[in-house]
Amino acid sequence: MPKEKYRVGIIGCGHIGGNYGQAFQKMPDRVELAAACDLIEENVKAFVEKWKIPRPYTDMYEMLSKEELDIVGVTTHNREHVEPTIAAAEAGVKAILCEKPMALNMADADRMIEACEQSGTKLAIDHTMRFEPNWRRVKKMVDEGVIGDLIHIKVQNYGDRGTLLHNGTHSCDAIRFFGGDAEWVIATVNRSHERESVVSLFGMKSGTTTLFLTGGHWNYRLDGCFILEGSDGKIEIRPHHGWQPLIQLWKKESGLGNFREGEPIEAIESEILGESAGSPPGEGAFEVVACLDENRESISSGYDSRAALEMCLGAYESERQGRVRVSFPLTIKESPLELMLKSGQLPYVPAREYGGELA
Repeated sequence: MPKEKYRVGIIGCGHIGGNYGQAFQKMPDRVELAAACDLIEENVKAFVEKWKIPRPYTDMYEMLSKEELDIVGVTTHNREHVEPTIAAAEAGVKAILCEKPMALNMADADRMIEACEQSGTKLAIDHTMRFEPNWRRVKKMVDEGVIGDLIHIKVQNYGDRGTLLHNGTHSCDAIRFFGGDAEWVIATVNRSHERESVVSLFGMKSGTTTLFLTGGHWNYRLDGCFILEGSDGKIEIRPHHGWQPLIQLWKKESGLGNFREGEPIEAIESEILGESAGSPPGEGAFEVVACLDENRESISSGYDSRAALEMCLGAYESERQGRVRVSFPLTIKESPLELMLKSGQLPYVPAREYGGELA
């Protein structure tokens, strides 16, 4: 019996929207790219022409009411993920694949989750490392005890696009992916020379600790590093080719001498996309279709992404309160960063990736 074919609409016709369009086009037997929407008319016209989508819209509510969509991709700017997600859920779509961060404060994240729960919509957030096969392979290695008990995680995420509420959410989600839920955080946030640098120490409920450094002036993809230290070894993961990482494994067999020489782990290709280096949302598009086919939550669900967002905001809240230890769950529903910007406790920076700060 043939599987159901899903109707897809995309809200946000920029570069990432194109990645989504390309990804869904790889499944012509499973999905139909039915419509796209952007506030700027020339953008959506060019977008539908490029991706051969039949109907352009400049009003998302009109698109959602007319098209009877099953899946919606939300690829708007960071500040504009909340309302399209809620609107799509209220229109009754079956699944949403939304860009990260899902929101910029906990109140909005909760609104999104509540809307999806009420409509029965499956919400997935594009935290790409959960989809990439090599990161999932390392997760399996850790879970199977290849490096013993996970003791400590160290993450370096450098670069002007590495701010907590942009690429930092990828790292916080990956920290949870390996180490489980966070229990507390102590952090310091520095903003100078139009850059944000954050040093965060997280304590996980599992007993694992995490040191997370993000921001600065370096290219975060080349200088990034993710180290998982266990009782019997460690795994180091470095960005390399798109989202495909370089992986090194150390095993403590007979003292520090053997521990210092790592074993390269050859990267594997995506069963879905071939070489795992192309379109990051590609795996997410296939994942959201699988969620509907199998009637399950995504491996990168709205609940997971809410927890990653809470870690980011917890670091800002630690700075706001005087660099003190902050426990989870957060009681503050507003954005601590927004409060510090408005009060002058932290300066504004250009932060184009943040969606434009409210100067």
